[in-house]
Parts: sequence; C-alpha cells; structure tokens
Amino acid sequence: MKQDYPEQYERYLESKRAYEFRKAIIMQNEKARRMSRLKDDEDDNDVVVPVAKISGDMMMFTMPRQEVEQTEIPWQKKLVQQQQQQQQQQQQREHGTSQLYTEETTIQTDDTPKSESNISLNFDNNYNTGRQKSSIFSSISKSALSFKDGDKRTTIPLSELFPTLYAKETSSDSTTTSSSSSKTDTNDTTNIPDRMYDAKHFDAYREAMMAVMSNEKIQRTLSKFEKKCEANVQLIQKLKEWILSDHRIIDEDVVKDRWRKLEQHWKEGWMVGGAASLMERVSSTSSSSSRSDEAESNVLKSELKTQNALFQSTLFADSDEGGKNLSEKDSTQQTFNQIAQLLFTALGRYCAERARSVPMEVAWYKVKESGLVLPKDSISTYLYVVGTMGMGDSFRITAGEEEQKKRSESSISEEVVTYHDLAMKPTESSISLRVKTFASKGDAKTAQELLEAFKKTIGDDVDNKEAIRLRTYLPILKQYCESKDIGAALAVFKQMQSTPTVILEPENYVLLLASIAENGYFCNNSIPIEGALDLGLNHASGPKLFDELVSEMANDVLEISSASASRLHNALAIGFKDRPENNLKEMHPLASMPISRQPAESNEMVACRILLDRSSGICPVTQAQQRLLILEPYQRRQLHDDLLKLSREQFARFAGKREDEAEERAAEELQKFSDWLDERDGEPFTAILDGANIGYYMQSFDKGRFNYHQIKFMVDTLEKRGENVLVVLPNKYGQNSFFTSKSQLQQLDGEERSIMNDLLRRKKLYKVPPRCLDDFYWMLASTSEQISSRKEVDLSVPNDDPSGRWPGVRPVLISNDQMRDHKWELLEPRLFRRWYGCHIVNYNFTAFVMGESVEGNEIFFSQADFFSREIQGNPSGAGQAWHFPVSDWDLDERFVVRL
Repeated sequence: MKQDYPEQYERYLESKRAYEFRKAIIMQNEKARRMSRLKDDEDDNDVVVPVAKISGDMMMFTMPRQEVEQTEIPWQKKLVQQQQQQQQQQQQREHGTSQLYTEETTIQTDDTPKSESNISLNFDNNYNTGRQKSSIFSSISKSALSFKDGDKRTTIPLSELFPTLYAKETSSDSTTTSSSSSKTDTNDTTNIPDRMYDAKHFDAYREAMMAVMSNEKIQRTLSKFEKKCEANVQLIQKLKEWILSDHRIIDEDVVKDRWRKLEQHWKEGWMVGGAASLMERVSSTSSSSSRSDEAESNVLKSELKTQNALFQSTLFADSDEGGKNLSEKDSTQQTFNQIAQLLFTALGRYCAERARSVPMEVAWYKVKESGLVLPKDSISTYLYVVGTMGMGDSFRITAGEEEQKKRSESSISEEVVTYHDLAMKPTESSISLRVKTFASKGDAKTAQELLEAFKKTIGDDVDNKEAIRLRTYLPILKQYCESKDIGAALAVFKQMQSTPTVILEPENYVLLLASIAENGYFCNNSIPIEGALDLGLNHASGPKLFDELVSEMANDVLEISSASASRLHNALAIGFKDRPENNLKEMHPLASMPISRQPAESNEMVACRILLDRSSGICPVTQAQQRLLILEPYQRRQLHDDLLKLSREQFARFAGKREDEAEERAAEELQKFSDWLDERDGEPFTAILDGANIGYYMQSFDKGRFNYHQIKFMVDTLEKRGENVLVVLPNKYGQNSFFTSKSQLQQLDGEERSIMNDLLRRKKLYKVPPRCLDDFYWMLASTSEQISSRKEVDLSVPNDDPSGRWPGVRPVLISNDQMRDHKWELLEPRLFRRWYGCHIVNYNFTAFVMGESVEGNEIFFSQADFFSREIQGNPSGAGQAWHFPVSDWDLDERFVVRL
C-alpha cells in the first residue's frame, strides 16, 4: 500500500499518530489526577478518551483505568519532565529565585501556590465552520497543544512532536519563536482542496473502487498500459491518487454550470411547445439513428472535452516537469481517459451486480469533474443503478440552507438521465426517471405531458421496441391521488388500463379506490367526479361507481394484501364519516383486523373481515352466497394453447436437445395426446391420476419403491365411487425395469407387471412419450373437452348426487403435487388458479410396503374448492357484496365491502 498509494498511506500514518498522541495525553492526565489524590471520578472504572476529529466526527474509545495507569507511552517521559520542571520553578519561587523557560515551552504562574495539581487538556479550537481543514487535527490548533496544571498553563508546539507531519504545512508559514505566537492562522488552507464528500459515502466508494482495482482482469490491463512506456507508470499512479482522493480538483460551481448548460440544451423548445415539442425535436433527429446520435452527442462531447481539458491541466499543474510534459501530449490524455473509463465502467457493473448505489454517488461526481465520455453500455448501467436503487447526495453541506437549495436544484438521477439522453436518445428507462422527478416535485401534469409525448414518438417509430411499463405511470397516478385531483387520477388510470404493456397490480386498484373513497365520491348523492363519464364509465359517483370499478379490478387481479384491506377500510371510514349510514371507525394501519360474525342489516354498510363457511360458501355478515367460477370454453382453449407453448419451451431444458430430435417434438406429442382424448370413443374420463405422484406416495423409507399396488388401490377406490379413471405415467415406469428417483434399479415383480398390463388392456393407462414431461399431459387431460366421448354432456356433479360422488366439475385431477415449479408461473395467473381450484383433489392413505397394507386402509380425499378463491361480487340486501381474498389471511377468510 505504501508504494501504490503514498498519499493514502501518509494519511493513515497521520491518523495513527493522532490516535497515539491523544491517547498519551489523556493517559498522562489520568495519572496526574491520581498522583494529586483527587476525588473526582473516583468510582468510575473506565476512561472515555477522545482520539481525533476525523471527517467532522470526534472518534472516542473507552479503556480501563488500570490499563491507563500501566500503559507506557512515547511522550510520557517528556511530559513528566515538564511537570518536574514546573515543580522546580515553584520551589525556586519560594526561595526568591526564578528560571526562564525556552521559546518552545512557556509556563504561566500566579503567586499563590497550589497544594493540588489538576492537569487538564485545553485545545485551541480556532475553527471556521465555513471551511474544512485538510489536517487530521481539524479541531486542534496546528501551532500548539496547551494543558493546565492548576493555574499553570504549558504550551508545546505540535511541530516539535510531529516534525515530518507538519514539514510541508509549516514551510510556508513563519516559524514560531515566542509564546506570543503560539497560535497560528487555522484558516490558512491555501492550495489545500476542501473536503466535499460525506465520509460514509466516500468510504463505501473507496471500498468498491479498491475491489475493482484489485480485480485480476483490471490488474492485467493496467500492467499492459505500464509496459507500453515508463511514463504510463507515473500517469497511472497519478490517476489512482485522484480516484482514491476525497478532494475535488475542479471547483463545484464550474462543474455545475456545465451540467446546467447540458440540461438546458436538452430542454430546448420546451417553453415554446411543451413536452410534445421537446419530444418532436428528439424524434426528428432520431429518425436516422446515426445522424441522431451524432447531432445530440456532439453537444455533450464538446462540453465534456472542454471539461476534460480543464481537469487534466489542473490535475497535472503541480506535477514535476515530467508530469507537465505528460499532460501536454494528446496520447497521454487519451491513455488517462481510457484507464479512467475502464475503472468507472467496472465500478458501475460492480455496483449493479451488488445492488449498491452509494459508491456511485461519489463516482458520478468524479465522472462529471473529469469530463469522461463513458461508453454507451456504461451509461445504461449507471442509469439502471440510479433508476432501480435510488440516489442520495454524497456532498457534505456546510454552507447553510442557501447552499443546500442550490445543490438540490439538480439531482444525480437527473444528471445521469441528461447524460444518457444526449449520448444516445430517450428510452423508457430515462423517461421514467424524468417522470418520477417531475411527480416528486408535485408537477404531475408536466410528467404526464412528457410521458404521453414519448408514447407518441415510439408509436410513430415502427422500429422502436420501447414499451411503457407500470413504473413510468405510477408516480403520476400517486401524485394526482395525493393532491386529491381525482378526475385526473381516474383519467391516468384509464390510460394505464388501455396500455397493453402496463400490468396493473392489486395495490394500484386499491390506491385509486381508497383515494376516491376518502374524498367521499362513493357516498349516495355525492357530487360526480369531473370527466368520469367521458372516460367510458357508466357512473360518476356513488356505490354504483364502486361496483363498476371493482368489477374491472376482479378481471385483472385475484386477491389483495391485508395492508390493502386496512387501507380500503380506513378510506371508507373517512369518506363516510359524516354520513348517517356510516358505522365504520378508523383503525391503526398496523393493527390486525378482527373477524366479524354478527349478521348485518340488509341496508347496513359493511367493510370488515369475515370467515366463510367452507361447506356452504355463505358469508355470515352479508349472507351472500359465493360462487364456484369455472373455466369458460374460451379459457379452456387458451389454457390448452398455453400448455402446448410451454411444453415447447421446456422440452430442451428438461430433457436436453438431441441432434436427431425436432424442436417441435414435445408440442407435437402433446397435441397427439389431446387429439386422442377428443377422438376416442367410450365413456369420458372423469378422474385423471398423476401416476408418478401416487406410486411414490409415502415411499421414502428404506425399502420404499415405485409402488404399483398404490396405483391399483387408488383406481379401485375411485371406480367404486363411479369415476372413470385414466392414469398418466412417465414412460420409464411403464417398463419392466427402470431407475427410481433414488437412482436405484427396480425390477417389477409378477403382481406389479400384472397390474400394469391390466391397466393397459383396459386403456386406463397412458404412457407419456420418452423425454416428455408428464405434468403437461395430466394437466391437459383435466381440461380436455373429450368431444367424441362426452357428446356435449355436462360432466359436473351436483351437490345432492345420489351415488355420493363429491360435487364439482369433471374431470378432476388426483394429485398431491403443490404446483410450485417455476414453469407454472408462465401461465396466466387467473387461468391457473381457476383450474387449480376447480380440478385438483388431494388424497391421504397409509402407504403400502411392497404389496401389503394395513387392514382397513382407506383413502381420504380433500375435494376441490366449493367456491372460488378470487374477487367476486354477489347480491346482498339492496346492493352487491364484494368479497376480496387476502393473501396473508387464512384460505377461507375474506375482506367484504357492501355500500
């Protein structure tokens, strides 16, 4: 470290010296107190020792008194000598004699002798808060340390204790020669740059940059540069010093003015034609991509080139002659910029991969200060970090509110966006950040204007693949809701609904509903929302508007969170506060909502948590009957097509691609199975069995195996209940021998082969083709129309079936598979949940050991849902009762609202 980073190493030694020096003084102070037998702090066993003021914070440490008294320190001898000298002077004064002290040490005494000595530290704090010192002793006078012994005051020059440390600082100052000059001008910080970064932020940046520079690939690249010429060694050393320095090279105002110009250039035409005019200018230059990039980036490159020239001339101004020659060479400047680009690009990737934005705050100022032209992929990385992780302010504010106001004019995010948009062209990511900035300042109208103008430009450009996402619209919606501009909020929400790439979430609907409720628009006879009817709504206010909006919500989302339920409850309580029909009270947002069981009157307002009766699906408060929402015919077809697509995508991942196999093989085999189900004659299947799941059920013991006896047990039980069964089985389990899930070879015995052959003979066993996933087959079978065999007959079983079959849709799927595989996430959530709730039946029985089972073994089935677990409205009293499933409540609990 000493060779690679001499400045940083010197700062480390300086800090270490300061630590030891302060520790020594305090230790001596404590020892003197004990020698004088003072009673102060007699019961205190620890000493709190201030070390040094570093980065504006006083460092402290605590150590036992016994350790203080026993510790030997370098300056102890000198200080003891000082004390002995004072005692000798006192004795000489009593005998009428005196002794002069040297210029370096001065002692002030009075005529009254003291019986006890009390040594205490007295540091000269001639400190200007407007300017920061460069020395580690930022709160200590550079000229001297003073301490008292009773009424005696002793001053020791720090330059005497630290001659090397203060050599540079004292060279330009006049030498202290008498006690009258013991204090120096602590405001003299000529040629010493001010600290400008927050200490914690800079530490995070330094740690990240050190990790980047220690990377093997970076090290090899730097070594190549150093080997090209000897001058590069000095250049790289200078670059490292600047990169790891917490001081600025260029005055902040200069950098700020340059970026203000760039921002103004990007906003050219804004005052004349607004956001549309701005985006038209950008899109007109982007019609030909190469000319667009050149037109916009030339302005940026020109400013950055000027900044870079100023930066390098300043950085190398105080170098030796070799350094000055280096700075005058174009090749040297290019080399400097190339290495700096390399390091800051790597830092951007480092922060993005680790989701750390704090180091980027310091890094961004250094990029601006140096005028670096970052590669386009690096700019995108910086934009990603500031857009997804947020940015603060790494500058330490010391000049009061006015300075804070100036620095808040342009955030780091805005500057990165400006850099990005001028270097390339606006994208959804950069526009999203600008929209967020406008909305955070309360200017939702301008944010919306900018967004709509950007949508128009990408709509007109057929080659533009940008897609507007939820994150871009959401800040505008939130700002309108917070400012109680409900008409504008409703208009924006309708735009979000009409944008295909915007996927609305439950919280977005709750935000809108709660904002409308808080402003009383759901009350009877309330004033209409301005412009609501123009947006295509049938109602502009009242309970009917609530029903209409929740109906749209039910088509998009399945459930809400408990926090959303509390938010909606409190919003209704606020909005209906002065209404006679209101019986709601606000609750704490973090409080758990209690379950209500008391039946409500037919005209009573309801907003509470309830527990549904699983056997009947009736709400105990509103008496509304819940429905089982099954897949519609078009939804079955959509699920069928989705499974074909999914099988095509998952085939190579699951089985691995072979050269002799077509990419469409999995989808073709699945389609053959679908055609077979539709074209076969005979009775339609009413129960599909997940054969692998049943065969391995509870077989994890030592002698456990894939058990055909369990499959036969399940088939026989279901057939006794009147179900027509189809067992879907992976191909390998349809062979006489195979490797089990435990990687053990299993040979089927005679009984097992007999069971398998009997199922095949009766056409109740379907072996999935090799290397294909059986999951897709039993799932598709459960949704098949079975056209030929069903003959358009409804296979559903009513509640009062005389044969004792459990009610619900047919066919059912018998499986304990929890469907947690990531592949199911690719299916449309509503279709998957509706299919799962309607078709899945779980089971439980005592496992078989080979072909043996306990006497009286019986299968217990957990039937499919009797009512759907999704948002639904049902008649109740004079209106509609809406039941919302809540993700973090129990399965049968709902949040119910009836207005």
